[in-house]
Amino acid sequence: MSSSTLAAHVKDPSWVLNPITEISGVRLALIISSDGILMGASAPAGTTGLDDRDRRDMIDRVCAAVSALHGASRAAAVEALGADTRTPVSTITVQLDAEPGAQDGTSVGTLMVMPVGGGSNANIAAAFGAMTPMGVIAQTMATQAKKLGEVMSVSSRTSGPTS
Repeated sequence: MSSSTLAAHVKDPSWVLNPITEISGVRLALIISSDGILMGASAPAGTTGLDDRDRRDMIDRVCAAVSALHGASRAAAVEALGADTRTPVSTITVQLDAEPGAQDGTSVGTLMVMPVGGGSNANIAAAFGAMTPMGVIAQTMATQAKKLGEVMSVSSRTSGPTS
């Protein structure tokens, strides 16, 4: 089975997000194609006031923004570091500081984006609160991205089953 055929059979890869969403403080986890198309999503926390359409619209906006962020980050890093344009992006982290008027000075939270391996042209993104340990999120995302990359990049078989 070719990787494109396998990808078609992995209709909803959201299972890979479960270990990420089990971490306390994770608000949203997504699998996003490099062109901004949603491939899989967790149930977003903190969206109980939104109907399904509003929730989907919010997720679509996040997917488009993550795709743009990934492209802009790559372009900036390649220029600034003089790197080859094919150099892959490892991790993008955006941390929002305290909301205007907040008295405690804590950050709002963090959005982390990490590529899925295996040439899948996809990213995993997770949004999480300020009190969530970033290292735990990063390690879990890396583990899950590797697992998904392995599933999405199974090599082609050249012969049929043996009997």
